[in-house]
Amino acid sequence: MFDTSKIVHDERKAYRIFLVSLSMIILILFSGIFLGVAWRNTTLVKEVIVQKAQGLFQQIVLTRRWAAEYGGVYVKKGPGVESNPWLTHPDIEAADGSMLTLRNPALITREISEIAERHEGYRFRITSLKPINPGNAADDFESRSLQSFETGRTEAWETIDGPEGREFRYMGALRTEASCLTCHAVQGYKEGDVRGGISVSFEVGSVERELARTMMFIIIAALLVTALTLTIVFMFVLRLRHELDRVRDELARAASTDALTGLFNRGFVMDRLRQEVEKAIRTGTELSCAILDADDFKSVNDADGHPMGDLALKTIADSLQANARTYDIVARYGGEEFIIVFPGVGVSAARIACERIRESIAQNTAAVMPRNQAVTVSIGLAGLSSILATPAMATQTQNRRSGRSPELVELLLKDSDSALYKAKSAGKNCCRIHEA
Repeated sequence: MFDTSKIVHDERKAYRIFLVSLSMIILILFSGIFLGVAWRNTTLVKEVIVQKAQGLFQQIVLTRRWAAEYGGVYVKKGPGVESNPWLTHPDIEAADGSMLTLRNPALITREISEIAERHEGYRFRITSLKPINPGNAADDFESRSLQSFETGRTEAWETIDGPEGREFRYMGALRTEASCLTCHAVQGYKEGDVRGGISVSFEVGSVERELARTMMFIIIAALLVTALTLTIVFMFVLRLRHELDRVRDELARAASTDALTGLFNRGFVMDRLRQEVEKAIRTGTELSCAILDADDFKSVNDADGHPMGDLALKTIADSLQANARTYDIVARYGGEEFIIVFPGVGVSAARIACERIRESIAQNTAAVMPRNQAVTVSIGLAGLSSILATPAMATQTQNRRSGRSPELVELLLKDSDSALYKAKSAGKNCCRIHEA
């Protein structure tokens, strides 16, 4: 019979390769999807933060432009309202005698920043590399940003650890307009020059913490979805493998089993008989073989029909299985013939077993057949030892390293068939041993 062990081994290897490959594809695919989602989420949050900073920058630029176009704004002096020391003659007297002081765009920016920081959580700061007011000198971030503006950039930003935690800092270039030259022409600026910038700062620690929580959620979701998908795939493949194993086993049984009786078929028993002969030669043990043939079986089919003939064959097969040892090999040899291989048993002991089987068959068939008519069997029995004892075969065996030659199997079957012929000639329903 065909050895399926290599096929099974190759199938298991193919399953492993398939599962590993499929798992890698799923991991790569899901990793790409979730990493893409995480990257896009982070990018969107950063874009929103930058857009917020750009919006605040534009607001203060518009406010400054409005104030500059009017040459500044006068406010009423009072407690906490001091004159700008960097302006020439900033104060005037109103018609009602109250004092007004000028607020230029730079001071307006600073005072709006103070209000925004108190109420909105962000602040502005105007600065340049050549500030009129030393208090507007640039810090490290602002200096780097202003220097980059001189190379053509118009904005810069970064996230840093500030005194109050993580904060986002943005700086946009501030170009000189005609209304700015009133104060800054003396510094050598002309219209269109980048004379400084406005920095915007606000807290982003809470946003980053929320983003980190979102990332953790995405990672956990990715792990759960991936694990669930892999589990489903593994279960599906495992179920498929079990189904394929079941189908293969059924095919293997169908290839080695007789459909009617459930016994092994001729092909299987011939292969096993060759194996047992080889084993007996190597180990020096006994081996016997019996061929059984149902007596006058054609009359059973003719008198009672083929269904009853099939029932008789099934009953014979059941009797054979019930009375054989677990390691005896019982098979349907063909038609109404059956074969039993007795590993490790000589013909004397095998004959006792055959007589027990013969009587069981007669008894069991009588119980199921019409008119209690028993179906008997004739049995021919032969032993390997008698074949090996012949002078010619003994010489061949000594020169043979193993008993692989099919000649021994053929001789054993021939001797069993010869003994069966003697049993038929002796009146049937009996067992005869081949004598050399």
